[in-house]
Amino acid sequence: MHGIGIVGLGTMGRRLAEGFNANAAFRIVGAYDPAATETTVPMVDSLAGLVTDPSVQCVYVATPPLTHEDIVRSVARAGKALFCEEPLAAAPGAARACVDVVTQAGIPAAVNFPFATAPAAVRLKELVETGTLGDDLSAHLTLRFRQWPRGWQQGATTWLARPEQGGFTREVVSHFVFLALRLFGPGRLIECSVERGETGTETRVHAVLRFAAATMTIDGAVAGSEDEFNRFEVRGSRSSAVMSEWYRLTHESGNIAPSRGDAGQIAELGLLLEGRANRLATFEEAAQVVLLIEEMLAS
Repeated sequence: MHGIGIVGLGTMGRRLAEGFNANAAFRIVGAYDPAATETTVPMVDSLAGLVTDPSVQCVYVATPPLTHEDIVRSVARAGKALFCEEPLAAAPGAARACVDVVTQAGIPAAVNFPFATAPAAVRLKELVETGTLGDDLSAHLTLRFRQWPRGWQQGATTWLARPEQGGFTREVVSHFVFLALRLFGPGRLIECSVERGETGTETRVHAVLRFAAATMTIDGAVAGSEDEFNRFEVRGSRSSAVMSEWYRLTHESGNIAPSRGDAGQIAELGLLLEGRANRLATFEEAAQVVLLIEEMLAS
C-alpha cells in the first residue's frame, strides 16, 4: 500500500483525497494545509512534518502554482516521490528548476494532467497516430466562461482571479496544450493576442501554435451565458474528431461519454511508484506546457 501525503486541501486536494481513499492501493497518511477546515483527512502541523514522515512514500502537491518550486525542493530533499498539480509553475524558470530538482534527486515525479489517461484523450491519440483522421492535421480549441473564476471557484480560490498565477489560460488552456504536445509533438507559439480585464487577468486570448504534426488555433474568452464551454476539434483529410465537455469524444468510429479522469490518474500513479511504465505527464512535458503558456500570456 502506498502512503500518500497531501499538501493543500482546496478543491483539487479534496477531490484527489476522495480518489486515493477509493483505491485500495493507497492510504492517506496525512495532509498539510494551515487553512483547511472540516476535513476527515488526518492533518499535520507543518510541511516538514509531512515530507519527513517515513510512512509517506509520495507527496501530492495541490497548492497554487507560485508555491510549487519550494515544495518540490522540500519533497525532493526528503527523497519522496512527487505528484504535482498543473500548471507546474507560473514562470518557465521556475518550471525548469522543478525539472532539474527532481532529475538530480532521482525521484519518481509526475504532473496531474488528466488527459494523459482519460479514455477520450487516449482514443484521440490513437486516431491521430494510426492515420485514421488522415493527413494535413489541424486543431482548434474554443473556450468560453460566463465568469472567471468559474462559479464553483468563487471565494475560496481568489488567486485564480489574479494575473500573477491565475487566469483561464494557465488553469484550462494548459490542459489542451499538454494534449496537443502528446498528439502532435513539439510546438512553438506563432502568434498571440491577449485582452485583459480590470484585475489584469486575461478576458480574451487568440493564439496560433505550430506543432510538429499540426497547427493549433486557440479562441478563449470570458463571454457568453454558459458557465463553461470547451470544444477541441482535430481535423484531417479523412475525418475529424471532437472532444467536448472535457472528456466527451465524438468520432464516426464511435463516441466516448464524458467521465472524470481521477481514477485513471491514481491507477497510473501506482504504476509510477512501483517503477513501472505509466502514461502520466512528466515534469519535462509540464515544463514545456509552462513555456508555451507563459509565452502566450506575455503577448
